[in-house]
Amino acid sequence: MSQSAAAPLGERRRIVVAFIVAFAFLMQGMDTTLLTIAIPTIAEALAVDPLLLHLAITGYLVSLAVFMPVSGWFADKFGARRVFCAALVVFTLGSLLAAMAPNLSLLVAARVVQGFGGALMTPVGRLLVLKAFGPGRTLDAMTYLTLPVLIGPLLGPLLGATIISFASWRMLFLVSMPLCLLTIVLTLRFIPALPVAGAKRFDLPGFLMVAASLVLFQLGVEHLAHPVTGLVGTLGIFTGAVLIFVAYMALARGRAHAALDLSLFANQRFSVGVIAGGIGRVGLNSSAFLLPLTLQIGYGMTPIMAALITSISAVGAFLAKPLLRRAIAMIGYGGLLMTVTVLGSGLMVSFFAMDAQSGLVLTVAAVLALGAIRTMHFNAVNSLTYSDVPDDKLSSSVASAGVFQQLAMGLGISFGATVLSFLVADGHLPQIADFQHAFLFMGLIPLLSLPILLTLVTANRKPKEAGQTV
Repeated sequence: MSQSAAAPLGERRRIVVAFIVAFAFLMQGMDTTLLTIAIPTIAEALAVDPLLLHLAITGYLVSLAVFMPVSGWFADKFGARRVFCAALVVFTLGSLLAAMAPNLSLLVAARVVQGFGGALMTPVGRLLVLKAFGPGRTLDAMTYLTLPVLIGPLLGPLLGATIISFASWRMLFLVSMPLCLLTIVLTLRFIPALPVAGAKRFDLPGFLMVAASLVLFQLGVEHLAHPVTGLVGTLGIFTGAVLIFVAYMALARGRAHAALDLSLFANQRFSVGVIAGGIGRVGLNSSAFLLPLTLQIGYGMTPIMAALITSISAVGAFLAKPLLRRAIAMIGYGGLLMTVTVLGSGLMVSFFAMDAQSGLVLTVAAVLALGAIRTMHFNAVNSLTYSDVPDDKLSSSVASAGVFQQLAMGLGISFGATVLSFLVADGHLPQIADFQHAFLFMGLIPLLSLPILLTLVTANRKPKEAGQTV
């Protein structure tokens, strides 16, 4: 996205721009949290295994990852504000199709359409905010854009549980439609159009190779739990995904306008943020799928009770938010991320020792703490990723990092569902022990990022410099 610099905005206008984009992100994020709390209800209505409903979530997230590389070309060709509005229209269309879906296959297809809209909305909206705030204020911009991460987990489960308790599950996808239309009106009224330098040549071969690699890799993960072609076929799918991506790396080397800008990985903070942050996301984000199912299927709670407990994570997120800047200034990105990674892993593993008899207070405390840790991890990773990126690379970094971030979130859901599928006896619902072991396995994954995060600690950056950077 080669958007040139727009005229400076006043502080009040910057905040308005940030809140409009954050509101769009809130609707997008709530759409998934609405769905996760309703998985048992939708599975019963569609007569499918509840574990298969993760496809409606991962289909959306993989679609986000696949189509994000085209967002830059669309923004350069048609303008960022116009593309942002078009993304809202596509997302609304996908919501309507999801509400009308008669079976799981068409529901997943509708979610893919929503993902295409989200793939344009997320990086382009983030670009609008980053450009509004300008260089040197990355953390300020990211703070506003993480508001949906804080509010979505609070409102989404409660709204979703209320809807499925008193109305059809199809209403889950209809509630966002009027809000999307309102956001379009606000965007056209308050967000300035960024000047564009014109679209460069679109890297169609590169885009197709990246898309094929991502889809094959996700398909391989799904085959682990539901093999269609056996072990050899599953290994073949993974091998194909890796070979295609390696071929893309060779193709993209030296190309000025590659679909996915891999040259950004020469920047240490960007590479650590994407790789180590992605590993952490895989483990921590699986809780978004595992927790609602554990509370409803494992503990036997009603959807509303499960939603109330799930929403407690948002309270932890609010409590943690003011601590982020001070923590980075005191111990740096590396120290903070290593700390929250270990704590987050420990909290995930703690669910291994919990069951319906553990007590409501203990469960709520664990969910509260996990919400705080997840928010500090996600916010710090987002800020770290873009903190040293030059302004002329900012737009391509948003799209490139977004691909890997969404893929990591999708893999977290898929791996969580895959582990459960291995543990559950055929034809049976998961038992509490199955959920406990799934939390144990997924909780250990973030620890794999510690050696990478250690490179930040040993990079001889003083804490004050880290605080000044953000």
